[in-house]
Amino acid sequence: MFDLTEKLEKAISSAVAELYNEAVEPEITISENFEFGDLTTNIAFKLASVVRKSPGEIATEVADRIDLPDGVECAEPTDSGYVNFRYSADFLRNLLAGIIAKPMDFGRSDIGKKTKIQIEYVSANPTGPLNVVSARAAAVGSSLVNILRYAGYDTNSEYYLNDAGNQIAMLGDSFIARIRQGAGLDWEIPPEDGYFGDYIADLAAVYSDKFPQKYKILVETWEKGEIPDTEHPRKWIIGELIQQIKDDLEYINAGFDRFFSEAEFRKTGKIEKVLETLRENNTILRREDAVWFSADKYDVREEPFVLVKSDGEYTYAMVDIAYHQDKFDRGFELVYDIWGPDHHGHIGRMKAAMKALGHEGKFDILTLQQVNLLEAGKKIKMSKRTGNIVTLREIVDDVGVDVARFFFIARRMEAHLDFDLDLARKESDENPVYYIQYAHARISNILEFAKNKGIDPKSADRKELEALTEPEELLLARKLAIWPHILRKSAEEMSPHYICFYLLELARLFHPFYSKYRVVGDDKKVTMARVALCRALKEALALGLGLLGISAPENM
Repeated sequence: MFDLTEKLEKAISSAVAELYNEAVEPEITISENFEFGDLTTNIAFKLASVVRKSPGEIATEVADRIDLPDGVECAEPTDSGYVNFRYSADFLRNLLAGIIAKPMDFGRSDIGKKTKIQIEYVSANPTGPLNVVSARAAAVGSSLVNILRYAGYDTNSEYYLNDAGNQIAMLGDSFIARIRQGAGLDWEIPPEDGYFGDYIADLAAVYSDKFPQKYKILVETWEKGEIPDTEHPRKWIIGELIQQIKDDLEYINAGFDRFFSEAEFRKTGKIEKVLETLRENNTILRREDAVWFSADKYDVREEPFVLVKSDGEYTYAMVDIAYHQDKFDRGFELVYDIWGPDHHGHIGRMKAAMKALGHEGKFDILTLQQVNLLEAGKKIKMSKRTGNIVTLREIVDDVGVDVARFFFIARRMEAHLDFDLDLARKESDENPVYYIQYAHARISNILEFAKNKGIDPKSADRKELEALTEPEELLLARKLAIWPHILRKSAEEMSPHYICFYLLELARLFHPFYSKYRVVGDDKKVTMARVALCRALKEALALGLGLLGISAPENM
């Protein structure tokens, strides 16, 4: 709805083909300075070496030849080689009317063409509470899912539960050690590679209270010097931590379509099937009594790695490869993973394996970088295994869901994030979340006041919207017009942070407008036009915040 990008791209391509008989894919971007236009293209730079003309000369020729689509007023070449485009006044008026009429369709597109896409994110081991890196993954991943759905993709979200393997066994050993401590039998610490967090001791106390009879049998057996059956407490601690993870994810507004259990997956026989497929594809080596993967035949620069250990146990890589093959077996056409920085060494291996299994170009990994919590300018360190951990729930309790999500999303995921707790706690214009939400609340109050005066922006016709002539009004309308482009860019680049900056820029334009102009005044035509503009702004802010999983309060 109101996205002129594709139409402009086609118009530019046609002009280039007519002028130079060349097929070059144009790139449309948002102008950095609205004084020069709303959208711009660098097509002249792409053509310069091909047609042997200067970018400035090419820009002039393209601007003269292009058949502008409805909604674009003019094409203006620059001496440096850019071609800038301006929205027409009619387009902006139609835009405002369209937003008011169908607010939930503003910027909606079908670029995804209902492609079945799966996004896996967080997927932290169920060995303890989720930390702030997982919180960032939850915020970014769930926002990305919302954006892709709005952009026309058939999107599914999944959390891979690594509820099997050595780490789970070590978790059980650590839990049993804490139960023994709680019983006063000894003060042995968990195993050297175990989990030392206070949460283990706390859950041991919960277990003894919840299952007094089972706890009694455990203690009595230990007191006899015998080894009890610890299957029940080991299963319980895993289930309890998984439930805590699910609760924490809901707490930060990051629900999942599916939680996929590794323990259950191992029972299906699919791992063996994928191993056999790799063998048939001649990607298997036997070395030192182990089974290795080698993708030399696929021209992949990745050293061979172990799939099956010499004792017959599957490696993490083997199980993960089979799991990803299962995703494609379930009908997903595109598969994306969001991984933390600690998985960097596994990226090349997984991509090589997916290529060997025939999924090149259908699978990719987005890397989410570390989070540094800052308080009074100093870093707060965290470690799951030493017990000195700042959890997802703690950060949300401290600053709130909305602020936490915005701060986690607002930086490009592949960049390190310095999370300023002091700024996040502020309820002032310095806090970007507060600033954006305050704009929405202010507009809500304006609309309520207008409603009480009998003014309904839905009844505004395009003729009345001609009363929007002030520079600040037109700038707000032009900013609204680029929303479809922002949404498309966020979906295509898998980057929700663009929406954060867009909303902040929209709020920065609104607040000065609010301070300078009276929306509901004596001039009925101007009043109707400004109320309609405010209604469109409110819908855009609410829509953008909603895609980010952030509330849009009516009052503050």
